Amino acid sequence: MQEKFNPNEEFENELKVALDRYEDMIRRGKKYFFDHDIFVQIIDHFDERDDMNKALEAADYAIEQYPFSAELLLKKAQLLTDLEKYQAALKILEKATGLAPGDANVLLMKSDILMLQNKFQQAVDLLKDGLDHVNEEKDIFYLEIADVYFEWNHMDEAFLNVKKALELNPDNEYALNRIWYLVEVTGRFEESVELHNAILEEHPFCYSAWTNLAQAYSGLELYEKALECCEYAIVINENLDTAHRDAGEILILMNRYREALEYFSKVQALNLPDAYLYFSIGYCYEKLKEYTTARNFYLRSTQINKNFAEGYFQVAEIYSKLNEWVKAIPYYRTAVKLNDNYLPYFTKYAKALLKGDQAKEALKVYQQLLDHNPRKKNWWLGVIAAFLQLGKEQDAEIACRHAFSYLGDAIELQYVNVLLLYMQGKIQESKIIFENLLDINFSKHKIMF
Repeated sequence: MQEKFNPNEEFENELKVALDRYEDMIRRGKKYFFDHDIFVQIIDHFDERDDMNKALEAADYAIEQYPFSAELLLKKAQLLTDLEKYQAALKILEKATGLAPGDANVLLMKSDILMLQNKFQQAVDLLKDGLDHVNEEKDIFYLEIADVYFEWNHMDEAFLNVKKALELNPDNEYALNRIWYLVEVTGRFEESVELHNAILEEHPFCYSAWTNLAQAYSGLELYEKALECCEYAIVINENLDTAHRDAGEILILMNRYREALEYFSKVQALNLPDAYLYFSIGYCYEKLKEYTTARNFYLRSTQINKNFAEGYFQVAEIYSKLNEWVKAIPYYRTAVKLNDNYLPYFTKYAKALLKGDQAKEALKVYQQLLDHNPRKKNWWLGVIAAFLQLGKEQDAEIACRHAFSYLGDAIELQYVNVLLLYMQGKIQESKIIFENLLDINFSKHKIMF
């Protein structure tokens, strides 16, 4: 039986022979001749194995044999760039420019180096000049300009250049993927609708354009249209997990949680689930008041990603809704540890400690919060409640006075003051103030309890 030809195996054998011969040359300290393409393969071999010294050495041997090869000069420049030797790389690229003045790859690599040096304006100017010298693949230059603006944190300019790239080449998949994020951060949803509708007139089966159009309609809160676009994308490519996921997220915004779960289940079938998918599923079940199932999915999200603070927080929130405060506390605590700059986590954690009869720990957290901002009414109320739980009525009274100094005559604090007066045995005084407060704002009296 005749064996099938395997080009990969033949390539690997040729490369092995070339590498053995190259290593032999190095050992003997001699100069062997190698074909140009073989040298490229040898350099790539060492580069892929992160053996940068050997890759550079091979590049130098190659350039010595082929001094007029712009490709080899580009290889060496890339290696030097990876080693953060930017000036040396730019010198090599100047030589390459002399050999191939119109080579787009040389300009693109120069711009990358300038961008890595935070010389953003120079990089943009270089690329814009380069646009005048290229007839084809201008979309690549516009994308490179967009990347520079992105790194420069000029998101509107980045969007406009990706848009130009797509107008030149609507099939550019990288540009279609790139513009999604830029639309999100710039809020240019109407422009995105116009752009993607134009693309779809010419390319009606471009599922990436349909998903981008769905995002744009969703940003404009036109959820029915957005959902319709997702469904078109799914008809074109039924295994497009992003379209199923987007449809689920859109349905969440429409409060159609059962339908959202159907789309998320499809994503589960298509891919290994990730933390955010399980989180979204948990959120749907929470909204459907199926709390045990919701909690299980939130827990799964933390099992996939041990550092997923949102997942731990939502587990705690489920326990809080069920008034199971003691069970909520460790999950709040983990969320706080993972995201110690997010004050809402601290606030809920402090409340859970208070509700879970851990007043001493709650007091510490509330005091930390007040150090951050002493004008938060609920945090002062938490401090006062913690002191009362600990039986420290005098400290509670002092805290109340401090709260008044920051917040003025807040009605909640006045009710708390009535409670403190009552606890001090000032029954008649507290009764008079209490009756006046009931006339001013009856609903707030619950704060006393």
